Amino acid sequence: MKVLILGLGKSGTTAMVYKVAGGLPNCKAFSGGKPGKYIGDYQNAVYKHTYEARKGKDFALYKAHLKREHYDRKIWMARDPRDAAVSRMLYRWHKGTTGRKKQYQAHLDLVLRKEKAPASVPFYEICRYTGHDEWPITKEAVVEEERLRYQEMAEFVRDLGDDWFLYTYEDMVAQKGEALNAYLGFEIASGAEVPSGTGKDKVVRKKATGDWRHWFTEADGELFKPAYTPYMQLVGYDCEDWAPAANPVIEPQFSSVYMQNLPKKATRNIIFRYLDPLLQRLGKNG
Repeated sequence: MKVLILGLGKSGTTAMVYKVAGGLPNCKAFSGGKPGKYIGDYQNAVYKHTYEARKGKDFALYKAHLKREHYDRKIWMARDPRDAAVSRMLYRWHKGTTGRKKQYQAHLDLVLRKEKAPASVPFYEICRYTGHDEWPITKEAVVEEERLRYQEMAEFVRDLGDDWFLYTYEDMVAQKGEALNAYLGFEIASGAEVPSGTGKDKVVRKKATGDWRHWFTEADGELFKPAYTPYMQLVGYDCEDWAPAANPVIEPQFSSVYMQNLPKKATRNIIFRYLDPLLQRLGKNG
């Protein structure tokens, strides 16, 4: 069996690839790269990809790939856009801070302020410092980027055929897999986790839902609601409930500490990427 898992980054796609692969015998799990990169003749294989237009992985690319390549099962992973935005903001520095240390520090300082007084810093203000080009960008630019992202996703998801299964991050966290198992024809390994030491474990953060209520202020709700509502309606999220937490709490372990650990992990992964082949060659010659 050949399975495709597709979704926006930070929507649970990495965790899901290991859960699905864990339910199939002799199954290979592949994560990332351009579509088709790891296609091979395997007994069973699960391929996970993410949509990110900025990296050239837009829906036109995936549509073209799907015309060429057949998958026995296809899963679209959805997540509440508000939770996804928080996770994506905190994951910004997973590639490191080279050449952008001032921007990283400005971003981190705002997160630290948010931890101390969550209601004092709107979420959009922090997002102004997460750009990949100029910074800080305007709050209008922050919202427009989100609007375009979810407009494209809504158009793609609206056109998915009956051969796709729409699965939510929220159901994955709650371990609601009966309908998914029925679609796949086997039971996923619901307890499977992202393996540590693979370089993929850095994506794991809180594994919770509704965290956005502690990050969003009322001003954020007014700002982002028009951008997110069409996609939320399509997937089936509650579009009326935008209430922030009455007593918001931002936990450093899952925010500033997580942010500070990401660049360290990026450096470690780069070192191992170049060191492992060298050690293998030395082992063969030794």
